Amino acid sequence: MRTKKSEFLTSCCCLLVALGVSSIVTTKAGFAQESVDAKSIDWQAYLEPFDMRWDRLPKKWSEAPFLGNGEQGTLMYQLGPREIRFDVGCSAAHDHRPFEQDDLTEKHVEVLNRGRLTIGSLRLQLPADVVGGSARVNLWDAEATGVLESADGKVQWKSVVHATEPVIFVQWESAGNLKDTRIDFRTERAKNPRAFRGKNERQPPHPEPKSYVSEDGIQASIQDLVAGGQTAVAWKIDDAGPKHRIWLSVQHSYPDANAIDKAIAAVRIASSADNDSWLASHRVWWHEYYPQSFLSTGDGYWDSFYWVQQYKLACATRKNGWIIDNQGPWLQPTAWNAIWWNLNAQLSHQGGYQANRRGAVSALSHRIDVNQESLKLNVAAPYRHDSSALGRSVSNWDLLGHAGEPGGRDSMDRNIGRETANLLWALHNVDLEYRYWQDADLRDRVLLPVLIRAVNYYRHFLKEGDDGWLHLPQTHSPEYRNAADCSYDLDLLRWAVGRLIELSAERAWDEQQQPLLPEWKRIQAKLVPTWVDETGRMIGKGVPLTGGHRHWSHLLAVYPLRTLTPENPDDRQLIEKSVKHWRSFGRGIAGYSHSGSACIAAMLGDGDLALEYLSNLKPYVHPNTFYSEIGLPVMETPLHGATAVQEMLFQSWGGRLRCFPAVPSTWPDAQFVDFRGEGAFLVSALRRNGKTEWVEVVSTKGGKIELETGIHGGQFQIQGNAEVEELQDGVFLLKTSPGSVIRVASETASKESLFVPQVIPSRTDLFRFGLN
Repeated sequence: MRTKKSEFLTSCCCLLVALGVSSIVTTKAGFAQESVDAKSIDWQAYLEPFDMRWDRLPKKWSEAPFLGNGEQGTLMYQLGPREIRFDVGCSAAHDHRPFEQDDLTEKHVEVLNRGRLTIGSLRLQLPADVVGGSARVNLWDAEATGVLESADGKVQWKSVVHATEPVIFVQWESAGNLKDTRIDFRTERAKNPRAFRGKNERQPPHPEPKSYVSEDGIQASIQDLVAGGQTAVAWKIDDAGPKHRIWLSVQHSYPDANAIDKAIAAVRIASSADNDSWLASHRVWWHEYYPQSFLSTGDGYWDSFYWVQQYKLACATRKNGWIIDNQGPWLQPTAWNAIWWNLNAQLSHQGGYQANRRGAVSALSHRIDVNQESLKLNVAAPYRHDSSALGRSVSNWDLLGHAGEPGGRDSMDRNIGRETANLLWALHNVDLEYRYWQDADLRDRVLLPVLIRAVNYYRHFLKEGDDGWLHLPQTHSPEYRNAADCSYDLDLLRWAVGRLIELSAERAWDEQQQPLLPEWKRIQAKLVPTWVDETGRMIGKGVPLTGGHRHWSHLLAVYPLRTLTPENPDDRQLIEKSVKHWRSFGRGIAGYSHSGSACIAAMLGDGDLALEYLSNLKPYVHPNTFYSEIGLPVMETPLHGATAVQEMLFQSWGGRLRCFPAVPSTWPDAQFVDFRGEGAFLVSALRRNGKTEWVEVVSTKGGKIELETGIHGGQFQIQGNAEVEELQDGVFLLKTSPGSVIRVASETASKESLFVPQVIPSRTDLFRFGLN
């Protein structure tokens, strides 16, 4: 075991450490003075091949170009030979019928009473039949452009949803027999898509929208809601020049009815601004977003897919904004016009932590934070004094949704009324954000208080059996069936009490400062082990997996919790056996089954199997990379597919940063820059010809972490106060201070590519999403 400490001699002093078999050689020579910087990439040139393209017009949402800013969104597609639709969506527009009046016998009553509501659409009206057209989404500028063609005319259009202002913008220029093309807004009375689909519309209905025109000519549609609040759409059309323009804003307010004032103000500001400057400010935001991290594998399909998902992520959510619900800002006719918490929301946000995109995925912790009182109301009245939970489905506005409870909640559906663990899974996402950024305020304000209450909820139902173990009555394993000692609940509860014990140690709490600490330790010691049989992990006590199961609800300990890991041979065997059995039925599988399998295979270190599993996702992906089940759109699966790509290149769990842990043999070259791991470490690495060439670790907060490089021997460079201790061949313990940088390069690394971001040339045909 060898240790070397580097101390600043001057402000730019660095040491190079060559780790040999039996000795350390040091020198003042260095690889680099600056950290690896993703901004050095020519992003416009890099992303351009991944732009989605259409050489024929889309006819439906699953083919359409899409734009969004985390709240407002639009999709463009053709309705008929003379009509083009631009959807108008807003993640804020919800119903607010009283929680206290919910009929718990009604399945998903919270969605029916407080789900997303329809708004309307823009319609581009053409004076002649369109016979062809094309379109493109420029990822770098987050701008859609296109051409519509008739027999003797043409319309050129472009659209953006402004990155930092609540405005949808469309511009068009027409010629020939399409010269008189016009646009208008078609309002729709606010309806709940689930209620409408189920012929169970809420009573009383919302009133018809009211029209309004401001003194300066801004048009508006005002939708007042029966339970209070308002959704308003305002727009202004400029037909003064050859380029026609419309600025449109959707705003929602509750309990106040002032959305109309906000919508008109947004349109007034946007339409009066210099248009070029206004669009430039939109592009600046996106140009700062992409370089937060970088990935390149040389796989023509998965690189293209990955970057469209990074674009989609920022279209769908923003810092202090809305959780990605099942629709994102593009609400369609659906039964799922709310947040689903038994997988969907968690998977949608999962990859953003590792991809260093906190500004997008922190909306999840933000909404949990501001709605902590709602989480208390979600449990039955006898438990509200010390407990919190999340129901299967809730409103994005306030997270109100009746939670199930072990043994079943009176009057509720027999499955939903037993689904209990969803808040714990949501808090695992919050914990990832905390661990990856080491944000003590997030820990103390959100994670700890809500996690304590979520564990308290289970304490009301745990019973010690004659065998000395703590058992749970029946709960629901999502997408399968009910079981006592359900693995879904046991896995999440075991993770939660373990994490509370760790956080208590972090806070230096003793039993006087945290009286619940002995109870958490008791649960940790006495919680019944997960039930297993000859096929592997079971759903729960007496309930084996005997048929197709699209959810891996019985395998959460493996992924994403990683409390059951392959480091122990017996545990590896159990994981492999369980996954093989889960996938053996050949039916009842969904797209996210494949992305989840890929992440588990990556954790097992099998890159070829991970890619095989992930490739099974391809038939589920629509031309614009959207995804649906039973014909209805849902958001999470493509976003989680991008997470699976990341997991093959980098993993962080168990106190170790793992570089290239599961790279497929068909990806001999790969690069990532500024992926984030636990301890708030930023990691970059390059792989060439199947071997790691270099790794850089930037410590943003200081602390200890293990680093698995895959480099045998090699040279180390250390900037700042840090120590490197070799634990085994290719694995090191880093002891760092804030701002320290540790680099290691193989002895055969190319000097030209040393600590420089590399775009990996595509080894396969480039795949272009869209219609082409």
